[in-house]
Amino acid sequence: MKPGKTGLRRCLMTVAVAFGAGAVISGGGTGLLPPQAAAHSYMLGTLMIGHFWAPPAAQDAKGAAVYGPFLNAGTKAVTLEGASTDIAEKVRFRTEKDGVESWVDHITLPPNKPVGLAAWREHIWLSGLKKPLEEGGSFDLTLDFGEAGHKTIKIVIEKESGH
Repeated sequence: MKPGKTGLRRCLMTVAVAFGAGAVISGGGTGLLPPQAAAHSYMLGTLMIGHFWAPPAAQDAKGAAVYGPFLNAGTKAVTLEGASTDIAEKVRFRTEKDGVESWVDHITLPPNKPVGLAAWREHIWLSGLKKPLEEGGSFDLTLDFGEAGHKTIKIVIEKESGH
């Protein structure tokens, strides 16, 4: 699926929130962001993690995607090596190129370049859901950045049309 205006706009907006929330969290911001934006963004060293979300999915669905933005403000690339959650049997990384989906072992986050996990590029894939993903709910996802560390983030379950 190619990014439409709504999808691209959403990706850019969430990256902007990640930038702003990172500045607020680190004390360098103006404090103009609403508290829920800062509360739903995360920092791990120089890595900013923005609003992550998943569309609703039935428990018997083939799987569920997780999307959201990163910004590596450091001087070296950071690698997302893995992820885990209690609500799925397996968490992998998936990509789509020219309409063909495939699995990747990791996602590289280059320095000073925003990376948005989205349907038309790399994203997180949950297989073997242990419960349905119901709109308005949330779940925890632990991201493994290898030597850079681990970070547990909250994934909000919301419809794609709102992005």
